[in-house]
Amino acid sequence: MNQFVELRKNFFKNNSAYDFTAILIENIMGIENQLQPTEVKFLSRFNNINEINKGNGLDESKLKELLSYLGEDPYTDRFAVDTILKKYSTYSKEEIKVFVEKELENIDNNKDKTYHLLDLTLEMNFNILSLDSIREMIEKYRNDFDIITLLFESIRQFNLKISKEYLYNQIKTDYPSTIKIQILALLDHFYSINNLDLTLVRDEISIKDSLFFVNDYIDFLKGKYQREKKGIVILQSMFYGDFEDSGKGNNGGLAILLKSLGSEISFDKRIDQVITISISDVTEKPFMVYYQDNHLFVRLPAYLDRTVNDPFLKRELSTKRYIKNYLEKLDTYPDLFHIRYLDNASVAVAKLSKELNKKLVLTLAPDPHRNMIDEEGVLKKFDFDDLKILANKIVIGDTLIFKSDKVLGIGGERVSKELHLYFPQFTHYHIKNKVKMIAEGIKTDKDMFEDKENIDVYNLSELIGTHPSFCDKPIILNVGRLAKIKGQVNLFTAWLNSKLNKDYNLLIIGGDLENPSKDEQEIIDLFNQGIKDHPKLKHRFYHRGALHNDEIKLVEKIIVEKTFNLPHIYLASSIKEEFGIAILEAMSQGFLIIAPIKGGVKSYIRNGKNGFLIDTSSSETIVRATEQILYNSGMSIEEFRETKKAGKDTVEKEFSIDKIAKTFIDTYLSVLEGKK
Repeated sequence: MNQFVELRKNFFKNNSAYDFTAILIENIMGIENQLQPTEVKFLSRFNNINEINKGNGLDESKLKELLSYLGEDPYTDRFAVDTILKKYSTYSKEEIKVFVEKELENIDNNKDKTYHLLDLTLEMNFNILSLDSIREMIEKYRNDFDIITLLFESIRQFNLKISKEYLYNQIKTDYPSTIKIQILALLDHFYSINNLDLTLVRDEISIKDSLFFVNDYIDFLKGKYQREKKGIVILQSMFYGDFEDSGKGNNGGLAILLKSLGSEISFDKRIDQVITISISDVTEKPFMVYYQDNHLFVRLPAYLDRTVNDPFLKRELSTKRYIKNYLEKLDTYPDLFHIRYLDNASVAVAKLSKELNKKLVLTLAPDPHRNMIDEEGVLKKFDFDDLKILANKIVIGDTLIFKSDKVLGIGGERVSKELHLYFPQFTHYHIKNKVKMIAEGIKTDKDMFEDKENIDVYNLSELIGTHPSFCDKPIILNVGRLAKIKGQVNLFTAWLNSKLNKDYNLLIIGGDLENPSKDEQEIIDLFNQGIKDHPKLKHRFYHRGALHNDEIKLVEKIIVEKTFNLPHIYLASSIKEEFGIAILEAMSQGFLIIAPIKGGVKSYIRNGKNGFLIDTSSSETIVRATEQILYNSGMSIEEFRETKKAGKDTVEKEFSIDKIAKTFIDTYLSVLEGKK
């Protein structure tokens, strides 16, 4: 029995989305005395807001109640603001304006409440603050960058013309570079980019003496990227990572997919442009870049506090407005928006698509749903703060399903069954017809190496710096961002303490070695300590930082050129893997694939036929399963070759990007034409 599935089934008999947070928390936390007073207060607040949300309208007492909750908790803040915006048309707009104005006047030092009140004024277009009041607040909240961004946004939205000299002084202030870019846009709004002191601007916003970003942003303000719309425009969001930083930080295989998929889709004559947007800090890279004539990648420099676990939660509405302002300046409105994460950034894009009356496509995976139970199907116990994050993702999934015009599940029949298990609302007549299973894929690049006739001369030692003896044994390869969920620690530990290190060398590629995050540094330190404790394995293990996708393909090509009596292995060690672009890449090069049984890989790996599925939950399970495959399965090297060939054939027949892109284009066109 799966307790989470049963909870979902019973819940959706009432066909509501917001209720589920409280129900999930109450069921997981169990008996009431497990809840601390602050947690009981959270649930009480949440249930009160939910009752107002489900009601018929807004009155004075309900509005005051919702406003009184602001600033207590980021999740009830988001719910209270959404409820006010959903219901405010049922109440006097002028009276709401008066209440919000009074709250701002009488507010104490609760910065979160101040933020959300300002957010409401922008969403409801209430011009409450005078220019002098805004300037006073800029001084008061100078170190609260969330509030600062809304104050500058208010100046622009309400057209409160402010002196050029004041804005120049602000751009000299010790703000994050993203806010300085916001001030530059404000200067352009009031005074035009051609009438500004661009030498001052460049000096204040340059990053490590690089002017790539700011110069490109200035060109954008001058209209360089504007173009006449001649066909369908698709916007796909990618709020985590960068096309050029795959494998660093939280930047995984999605960047590889969206880069190649967006470019392939843009080749279709019916598609005028594909725009891929990401939220970025100001970097040495350009603001925007075309990867094909019609595929534009954009690094939107919106301020985010990346020290918090869920930065888009608070910034959801400002993210929506930021993207809208960008599109207005670009003078392009997409016909269709495609979102791929269950987070508040995706909600922001979804809300924008509906404001603009455009179509919305959602890629959906049962995550974190499939991780809410233990092996016996019993609901897991979570820390209360972690549980709120998980509940938020689950509720976002439910909300986006209703908002979307098409819901895409990635994978085959087995994944389809899993989706229907965790999303019982799929049985509702107005939802089930918009659900479709679809594959994602890779650029197989059959001709990539044809100009390298002597591929064997490119050895690993020259390419990435391994010891010359590293290729004297078969290799276990793992590629991806360094993270606990990716399981590289389990893989390293499994290799270090098993028979595997006698027969195989281990190569792990991924992570930012120059500026590692806290999690990356912990994993790197563990690698270093492990080799220090096992000095004889020093030249048998190599960790290389993230490489460009083309370089990884070359590394894989080099490895498989040299054969042994045991197969080269690509071992995907993730605790779970939703799809696995890096796995497909390795399959296409001819590695023997060993991948997680948990997640979406089972949609294309047929265990024992074109690869192997194993339990990757610990180093012990990895050792046990991998040794069973290699040493105790009775498979010959010829049988392993057949398995590898079957894997390669699977990729070429089912997952080449040109075929996948055609399916996506057909799906987009059917949505735009109003077909099911």
